Amino acid sequence: MNKLKTLVAVDFSDDSLRVLQKAMNFTKKFNGVVHIVHVVENSFFSPKKDLSYIREHSVKKLSEKFPSINDENFHCVNGKIKNEVAKAAQILNSDLIIMGKSGETYFLGDAYMGSHTKDIIRNSPVPVLVVKSDHELKYKNILMLTDFSNDSREAIRRVVNIFPSLNIKLLNFYTIPFENRLNTYGFNNTDIIDYQLSLMQESEEKLDIFINSLELPKDINISGKVRKSSLNPKLFESEVKDINFDLVAVHTTGSVSFYALDILENSKKDVVILKV
Repeated sequence: MNKLKTLVAVDFSDDSLRVLQKAMNFTKKFNGVVHIVHVVENSFFSPKKDLSYIREHSVKKLSEKFPSINDENFHCVNGKIKNEVAKAAQILNSDLIIMGKSGETYFLGDAYMGSHTKDIIRNSPVPVLVVKSDHELKYKNILMLTDFSNDSREAIRRVVNIFPSLNIKLLNFYTIPFENRLNTYGFNNTDIIDYQLSLMQESEEKLDIFINSLELPKDINISGKVRKSSLNPKLFESEVKDINFDLVAVHTTGSVSFYALDILENSKKDVVILKV
């Protein structure tokens, strides 16, 4: 594996600086390189100083708190956050963007940074790790939603490249079509139970086939579960409460794509979003 290259979006809020410190510690464990991007949004003001002046003073302030930061790895750009962070990730060939769930609030509150987080995810060419709470970025078990698609297979491959020592726990959610109408349609209780059991068994068979087709390195510990779900993101935590995990991974394509940002919003654990 090549050295991990992470990109941290910083707005100089206390939250973003805490995330930067955690990202530096995390990346160091893999002998990787941290790049930092700060976006000056001229939609809020017309700067009286040019960008080079702002960069000079910004990196000076940053170096006071983080003496080990390499000046060449600090990128100060002008534009829209959702575009410039993604552009920086592409130019730098980053493996992972790391950012917090909130930043400066101004008068718009958390919804302001929340929309930026989602915009960055939508535009990012690389996986985005959103840190949801104040803790070190140490992960042992990652819960990955899968729909058995090629996109899901690619998402798993990327996760293995970024987090090579994690235990991967795949989860497939299946639903019961028209569940609330089955009695109305003339299904008796035995029919409904048989129907539900057949759908569960079908999902389990697909999961076994999918896992066997992944061809992951032998040292990767991977397991899987299938579970009936309402696909209500507010119930996600309760539906997975018996599974031991400290990071959630969701890809933004395929049949689980509509669920990704909702899980990001509702999960208490950190979330990594992958666009494949």
